[in-house]
Amino acid sequence: MPSRPLRIRFATHGAALTVKNLSPVVSNELLEQAFSQFGPVEKAVVVVDDRGRATGKGFVEFAAKPPARKALERCGDGAFLLTTTPRPVIVEPMEQFDDEDGLPEKLMQKTQQYHNQAPLFVGFFQAGILEWVAISFFKEFLKMKKKNNLLTSTFHSVWFRYFYVS
Repeated sequence: MPSRPLRIRFATHGAALTVKNLSPVVSNELLEQAFSQFGPVEKAVVVVDDRGRATGKGFVEFAAKPPARKALERCGDGAFLLTTTPRPVIVEPMEQFDDEDGLPEKLMQKTQQYHNQAPLFVGFFQAGILEWVAISFFKEFLKMKKKNNLLTSTFHSVWFRYFYVS
């Protein structure tokens, strides 16, 4: 009988968060640096596929629960950006932790997209400015899409009417 490798999965860390909607240019180091403003980060991992390309999802493990709750609350209320593109990350409590190697900065492919979206800005937009309005609209759309499973074409139609017709 051939032997199979044994894979062990540990219980979810109580102060761990799942981060979604990450730009392909976000590395483990940038993810850790960005979330360290909420408190000490034990581990930050950008999930990659079998070819080493970022999947747009990551995990952040805090040293304690209060910073994790603070990050969850602040990112839920505001538009937390990790790059210069108006692409807010979506932060949720982690359901299951799968230990991945992630995407370290030294393995990043420095493509034109990387240079265009370079992590020059990490933080929150202030309420009321145009970018904040656009990002807030996008976050609401993502919530609706998750609930109603809307199509992308619907988003483009609504986006156009909201920003260009009104």
